[in-house]
Amino acid sequence: MDSVKRAVGLVALAAGLAPVAFAQQAPVSLPATPDAVAAAGAKAEGVQVFEGAFFKQYNPVTAADIVNRVPGFEIDDGEALRGFGATAGNVLVNGERPSSKVLISEQLKRIPADSVLRVELVSGSASNMDARGQTQLVNVVLKQAQAGGSPTTFVFDLRDIQYSERLGWGVQLTRSFSLGENAELTLDFQLPNLRGRTESFEAVRNAAGALTLYREQIGQPNYIGVQGSGVLKWRPSAQDTVSFNAQIAPTWNTTNIASFSYAPSGAFVQGLAGEIDYPTNYTVEVGGDWEHRFSPELSVKGIALATFTNIDQDDIFRIYTPTGTAGPGGLFNTQTFARTTEAGERVGRGFLTWRPDAAHTIDIGIEGAFNFRDTTLDIFNNTGGGPVPQALPVSDTRVEETRIEPFVTDVWKLSPQLTLETGFIFEASTIKQSGDEVKEREFSYPKPRAILTWQAGEGDQVRASVTREVAQLDFAEFASSINVVDASSLIGNPDYEPEKAWKARAEWEHKFGARAAVTVAVFHDQVEDVQDFVPRTICTNPLGEPLTTCLLANQRTFDAPGNIGDGARTGVEVRGALPLAPLLPNAEVRFSGLWQKTDVSDPITGESRRFSGEKDWNYNVSFRHDLPEFKLAWGASALGQSDRQEFRSAEDILHDRPGARFDLFVDSTMIPGITVRLSAANITHPEEERVRTFYAANMLDPIAPARSTGVVTRTETRKQKGGPDGTQVFSIRVSGSF
Repeated sequence: MDSVKRAVGLVALAAGLAPVAFAQQAPVSLPATPDAVAAAGAKAEGVQVFEGAFFKQYNPVTAADIVNRVPGFEIDDGEALRGFGATAGNVLVNGERPSSKVLISEQLKRIPADSVLRVELVSGSASNMDARGQTQLVNVVLKQAQAGGSPTTFVFDLRDIQYSERLGWGVQLTRSFSLGENAELTLDFQLPNLRGRTESFEAVRNAAGALTLYREQIGQPNYIGVQGSGVLKWRPSAQDTVSFNAQIAPTWNTTNIASFSYAPSGAFVQGLAGEIDYPTNYTVEVGGDWEHRFSPELSVKGIALATFTNIDQDDIFRIYTPTGTAGPGGLFNTQTFARTTEAGERVGRGFLTWRPDAAHTIDIGIEGAFNFRDTTLDIFNNTGGGPVPQALPVSDTRVEETRIEPFVTDVWKLSPQLTLETGFIFEASTIKQSGDEVKEREFSYPKPRAILTWQAGEGDQVRASVTREVAQLDFAEFASSINVVDASSLIGNPDYEPEKAWKARAEWEHKFGARAAVTVAVFHDQVEDVQDFVPRTICTNPLGEPLTTCLLANQRTFDAPGNIGDGARTGVEVRGALPLAPLLPNAEVRFSGLWQKTDVSDPITGESRRFSGEKDWNYNVSFRHDLPEFKLAWGASALGQSDRQEFRSAEDILHDRPGARFDLFVDSTMIPGITVRLSAANITHPEEERVRTFYAANMLDPIAPARSTGVVTRTETRKQKGGPDGTQVFSIRVSGSF
């Protein structure tokens, strides 16, 4: 019932705020420029244009600052789907998608705000742009390259991260260079140096609730790296456009970990101290595209992309017991782990765009890709007699995928107010696994889509879509991994398949003047082969022996990534931006919220439950007030979310952050050309809670998943200070150009 109330509340919020927006009879008007005229002319086709002057009051430094202020729009970096085309987000630059898999939100941070001419907010099917299934997108139109290039944009960030007692900092420099009348080079350089810390308290209780053990845990990650990237744009002729991009990002990360266990009396029981080091850790990406326009009605485009990843990880963990009980000085055991990962992707995509008449835009093309991931993991135990190798199934493996996807898309303007986009992709792929597991499988998936856009009125647009999507496989999940602190391991699964889903979505958007918009959407996903954890029983000694001949004593059930059958996801989503004038001039509120219900049959218990790892609801409300006479702006935001749950063979895990997150900021432009932001993030720093509930094994079937018994043996409740959402951060950011 609470979930239904939240869903109704989200819709009521949007509806309740609408009259307030109607009262805004004096929104900030756009200057009468050619861009504004173009915006007025585009409304019939569902296109709204915002020129650069529209965003001046927000003192933007990068294109990301600009796009984040587009009314009724949120940046979507794209889903983890199979294929370069399918991973597309909802932002274009000059009507094109960059030939890169770097998140579009990150790429926008490399474009100076002064380079942005205008921003176009369009419905995916209401334009001739590369929508790729998006119902709404933003096109960032850049100015022509200036002689001598653009000034250098800089961002310097200094952070006090709670619990770490150390300052973190980051530097970003971006500059564009003119290489002639038709060529421009943009370079970006970043130096992140972030040193965090988490502190946790964990209580272990038996089935009766009595405390049997408690732990104090510390995690201290250090993220130090360099990132350099460049983008070259060149127009060798009036018919040709060429671009090339490259990025390299080496890091030197380390993590220190400690966990100390005590009896209820306070007596020391055991300690663990560890260091994780990455002596080699880098990613490289190179990509490029070429487009040739034979005529306004016919063009071709080719895209190529290659990524390279290399990671060496060395872990050492020392386990201690009270002095004198085991070994000299209480040192009981030393475990070392040596992991190596080499991965890469090679993608080629080519397509032809043809406009046979004013009503149709047709794309026909093909995409091919080769992906691989090579992983090794060596484990050694030393109890005083020297290192002894420890076997872990599927720890050394290589996975390769070869894929080809022909596709066709037609954007059909049925009328000035009605547009239909239809598309069809056929995927054929082969996945090979070698090493500890040897397997080869072939897949083929038809992926149709249809998106209908109706411009119901000057301020109203209705969008409806039906698509079939195939999720991307994480090749890391084909190999085994181990977590020493949590005493858990995951085994690779060569039978892992991608999740498929039929997704239906309908949304209504209403605009109130230039700066206000509210969108309400409902969606339903029919999901096949839901990705989750499944129990996998294997023979541990000797490795690789079939279960049919393996002794019961040598059989063990592990958790493994896998598929648990079909499920469904249904929900409501709202978002909006509303100015508060005349009640409070130069102020606005933005909000977004989601409520959803997921349902799948648990393969162990047979009971209906929600999807692992997915939240049932979340909301985000932000406020901004500009004080131009003082050259100041200030704001606040609140973010709340539901808990989430994971289900494994012998336990279930509940993650919760009961309190909401609150952020504050103050911006100052008193120094000409410089924006200074003071912020306090997560000022209430609510504790995050994790509850692991363990179940008793089935005595009649010891290799059966223990969770099937429903008999609880113990719980481990961890309250964590710090972490992704639980750390308070005070920061100062200075940005501008020179």
